[in-house]
Amino acid sequence: MTFDTKITNFFAKFTLELGTPPTRNLTYLYADYIELVSLISNQNFISSTDILDRLKDEGIIKQRLSDADQSEANDEDESFIDGVYRLILERSQMFGDDYPFEIEGINKIKLKNKDVISNRNKIYLYLLLASSLNIFSDLQSELTTEFENLCTEVLKNFLPKHAIIKSFGKNSSYRGTAVEKIKALAEDMKVPIENDAFDEISTKGTQEKGLDLVGWVPFNDNVPNLLSILAQCACGKEWYKKLGETSRYNNYFKFHRLKPIHTIFIPYNLVSFNKSIFIKNDEIDNRLLFERKRIMNYIWTTDFFSTYNSKTLIDFCLNFEEDIV
Repeated sequence: MTFDTKITNFFAKFTLELGTPPTRNLTYLYADYIELVSLISNQNFISSTDILDRLKDEGIIKQRLSDADQSEANDEDESFIDGVYRLILERSQMFGDDYPFEIEGINKIKLKNKDVISNRNKIYLYLLLASSLNIFSDLQSELTTEFENLCTEVLKNFLPKHAIIKSFGKNSSYRGTAVEKIKALAEDMKVPIENDAFDEISTKGTQEKGLDLVGWVPFNDNVPNLLSILAQCACGKEWYKKLGETSRYNNYFKFHRLKPIHTIFIPYNLVSFNKSIFIKNDEIDNRLLFERKRIMNYIWTTDFFSTYNSKTLIDFCLNFEEDIV
């Protein structure tokens, strides 16, 4: 099946629903959902009232038993959605021209006119879809594989030009078992193996043990003291459960005096104008985190995106409009 056919079949039965609702403190996920509604509404304004009605129709906002309870609940629901729209307004200010939506007032959003949607806007939309795998599950393989590709581009731009960047996940040039691949990476980095931990790895397994992307700045000596980044690329909503996966490489490799910088790339937006900490910061330990805004900051050209299946998907979304029943 071609990817075009896969997209056509997917949208033939597509209904946008939030699914299992996140807890209300995860406003960034609700903001993503409102942006998705705006995307498939194809340049129709979506107001806070529209979203409240939609969440009621989906059974996420439920009717209360008594009038008094219902009145209080209505106030809470409206206040919550107003807060999500404030976050969306912040996004429009923070992302600037990269933001593919227009904001009217404080509680209306719509997709930009297709004639002015740029490739950077399309990459934003791609990151939005990659943040919504529960909704686009049939297309998950392409979205996650190409997210790893995109993160490779970002890491190349982030590190010095003479840095070495290697994919170690789905798109890796390393082949064989996990033991063989990790040994080959250690040789490339000129870092000795720590045998006590390394011997615990199954000789039959092929998984990369939580490492998707590696970057390091080499020296022309054999001392394994170097600036290195070991990265995980995670699209799932429980990305924070993967934060520690690259740490096992501290045990596999004998870095000399300087441990690697453990890093996670996620397509979600966790920074804002009004805070000097990440959203969801209680889950993040000593990691370097690339989220949606930081990823966009280190995309300098968009030529690479033209080769992605995900661009075809975004172009389809831009021409798709949800049926109003």
